[in-house]
Amino acid sequence: MSAVNPPHLADSRSTGTEPLVLPFEHVSAADLPRVGGKGANLGEMARAGFPVPPGFCVTTAAFDAFLTGCAELPALYAQLEALDGKDVEAARRVAESTRAALGQAPLPPAVADAVLAAWKERGTEATWAVRSSATAEDLPDASFAGQQDTYLNIRGADALLDAVRRCWVSLFTDRAVLYRARSGFGHRSVKLSVVVQRMVLPEVSGILFTADPITGRRGTVSIDAGFGLGEALVSGLINADLYKVDKATGEVLEVRVGDKALAIRPKPEGGTWEERLSEEQRHARTLDDAALRELVAMGVRLEAHYGKPQDIEWCIEAGRLYVVQTRPITSLYPLPESAPDDEGLRAYVSFGHVQMMTDPMPPLAMQVWQLMIPFGRASAGMGDAPSETQAFVIAGSRLFVDPTPMLRHPVMRRVIQGIIGHVYENVGRGLEALADRPAFQRGASGGRVSMKALSRVFPPLMARVLTRLLVVEPDQLRPRVEAHGESLVAEMRARLAAAPPGGARLREARRVLSEFFSRVFAVVLPNIAVGMVARNVLGKLVRSGVLGGTEDDLAAMERGLSGNVTTEMDLAVGDLADRVRPHPALAELLRSRPAAEALVAARDVEGGPAFLEAWRVFIERYGMRGPGEIDLSRPRYKEAPGALIAPIVGGLGPASANRAAGEHRAHHTALAAKAEAASERIIAASRRGLTGGLRARVARRLVRVARAGMALREHPKFLLIRVMDLVRDAVREAGALLVQRGALTSVDDVYLFRFEELISALEAPQTPELRPLVEERRARLRRDAKRTPPFVMASDGEIPSLAAREDVPPGALSGTAASAGVVEGVARVVLDPAREVLHAGEILVAPHTDPGWTPLFVHASGLVTEVGGLMTHGSVVAREYGIPAVVSVAGATQRLRTGQRIRVDGTRGFVEILEEGAA
Repeated sequence: MSAVNPPHLADSRSTGTEPLVLPFEHVSAADLPRVGGKGANLGEMARAGFPVPPGFCVTTAAFDAFLTGCAELPALYAQLEALDGKDVEAARRVAESTRAALGQAPLPPAVADAVLAAWKERGTEATWAVRSSATAEDLPDASFAGQQDTYLNIRGADALLDAVRRCWVSLFTDRAVLYRARSGFGHRSVKLSVVVQRMVLPEVSGILFTADPITGRRGTVSIDAGFGLGEALVSGLINADLYKVDKATGEVLEVRVGDKALAIRPKPEGGTWEERLSEEQRHARTLDDAALRELVAMGVRLEAHYGKPQDIEWCIEAGRLYVVQTRPITSLYPLPESAPDDEGLRAYVSFGHVQMMTDPMPPLAMQVWQLMIPFGRASAGMGDAPSETQAFVIAGSRLFVDPTPMLRHPVMRRVIQGIIGHVYENVGRGLEALADRPAFQRGASGGRVSMKALSRVFPPLMARVLTRLLVVEPDQLRPRVEAHGESLVAEMRARLAAAPPGGARLREARRVLSEFFSRVFAVVLPNIAVGMVARNVLGKLVRSGVLGGTEDDLAAMERGLSGNVTTEMDLAVGDLADRVRPHPALAELLRSRPAAEALVAARDVEGGPAFLEAWRVFIERYGMRGPGEIDLSRPRYKEAPGALIAPIVGGLGPASANRAAGEHRAHHTALAAKAEAASERIIAASRRGLTGGLRARVARRLVRVARAGMALREHPKFLLIRVMDLVRDAVREAGALLVQRGALTSVDDVYLFRFEELISALEAPQTPELRPLVEERRARLRRDAKRTPPFVMASDGEIPSLAAREDVPPGALSGTAASAGVVEGVARVVLDPAREVLHAGEILVAPHTDPGWTPLFVHASGLVTEVGGLMTHGSVVAREYGIPAVVSVAGATQRLRTGQRIRVDGTRGFVEILEEGAA
């Protein structure tokens, strides 16, 4: 059947100024509010010369005219807007009522006349596909594909008008209503156009992705294909053929012929039927190499036209290729912005996974880290601005570290992979998979780190570490680190205070950040690194038999460390709970009122004044901390006390009713005593044979250095957060000035701008209007919050997949064994530590944890997180507290539910659901 070339269709068939129908040739991407996402894409492709079957759009003006005829609709819309997306039955009832009401509403005569006139101009002898096209469909960052109905092979006027009506009604299917309620799309704001398109009667049809949707590779085209209409493939009725083609070279990388049991064919009188295919046909290739080349070329053109990877529906009729639809591939994680121009493949590691905070961050929060990291900086910044590191790239409002220059060096690759693999197993495995690809080494000649650059950093660092390992008294490590930290904070506070508020103070804040790591690196890092070195050396000597002891002794030695700032903070939270426990009225006040209100009211309750004084002391010491604290924009304890009140209340429940005051400190003391006993066993077991005295002295030295150094592991983070708090005050002060001048609406908007933008706005002769940028950047953050960042990705978009473990019991959730032991208990899924209370003895299930979460560890009997490695925050704290932990459990907060009884095996690295329980 040849294409029908429709005559010009004027836009006069309209209600008021809005047309009721628009031909594809008159539609562009700008017409999305009139014709929906599908219609806008078809019109855009038709105007650009792509092979689109002809047709027209019944516009949203026609839809509005149809809704006007339904008297019950205002009341039904009110019920729809009240849905929260959680009550499925309520959504079904309202959706069903809405469909029933619209099913009885009359089709406006003007609409019917306009549709039939457009249809007649294109040829009544053809058959037609009638498809829904919502205004919230096929958008750049949300795919509503399949939410509304499609009707194929429509013949005749009555069938056409009936299909148009049914498409409109399908805006209110159960699925569509629930999706909008859960995604935050207002029901009134979403409208429906209907696409009426000449039916193609294809021999072959399918879907083409211009980037591989499974691996993420942007250079691979993936094609699914089947015989007949595409509905068999889309509906999952067949196992389609799969073809993968290299976009640049045209090489066919993979051909997987599916078992295509049937084909959907059109009936001559309208409608469709299923044809069972012969044995030979069902196992035959649908596409030869020539057809693949034509498809790939068309996909490349479409991707270039839209500027992003596309999900394309296509079909072939009588040897001619048609595009039926295209939309962005919304499942792909974005490629890094401003990545280095390199002929070889690059690897990127998620900074958020290493820091155990994977949420998106606003521009200023990301720039803070780009300023602080001293490695990979450009030679100079712009004007008086400090240079920023090139070791970070941004993708999806998240930071990724680029270790490529190190990984391209043959020696450093082994070192880096060994360190990262020890800290975060999945990151190490992902990097290994990417670094093994031939494309990774193509840029090695000019894109790897030089030994000269390494010699400036590592030999001096190792010299300081060895001095502390062999010479320095271990008891001196902590005083040195803390004295340096106090001096640095005092100096930076004075510098910021001396700078005038506004642009000058922000410039100083920028300088403070750019100097931080260079000021800390030489003094603080060796004192912490020596602890890990001593622990690793001790472990190797014990396992090799040179020194005595057991694995259990090594594990026990790491617990009950003295001086860990995060542990001290957690113990102080326990002290606050002890202040509340004897006073039921105070406990009820904290439990029942919002945190800020409760703290104000506490002064008038028995026990309240003493508690408030202890609270003041705590905030003075730790008030700059909080959940997600690596993000400068996140509220701190001193501003949002709910994240502290929750663990205090959690320690007052029935499970802790008989808990004695100071029990948390007694537990820590007991762990320290067990660690001391384990240390003595290692030393005693080493004191054997002729060289026993020497071996015992070596063991004692390594034990003391390991415990002293490991206790300092959190000190750099604590120092960093203190300095960030000084910068944060300067930033919020600048935000307040911009609010006062009318440039911003809220102080919190300040984080959406980089330092140079804020300085320019503050020093501009006329106050600029920043509010439009605020909404644009907030919308981007909201979109990026829906994305799941990969722990490792390549510059071509590939996200390495890790092989499933074979040693996991059926039905169990696998992860990384992070803290040995097995515990059974009730799960508590916590997404926000400020809003959800973990009760004593429950197992904490969380997306991630950082020091702002650790007050919850006082009550937890076990830990399960979605991200993390052996040496990331949650794992280290769990080992110190002696609670079993499994980290890097994919989808844990969705697959586990509060109230379930679960078993956490921190020795073997999996979680089992024992009983469903009740929330």
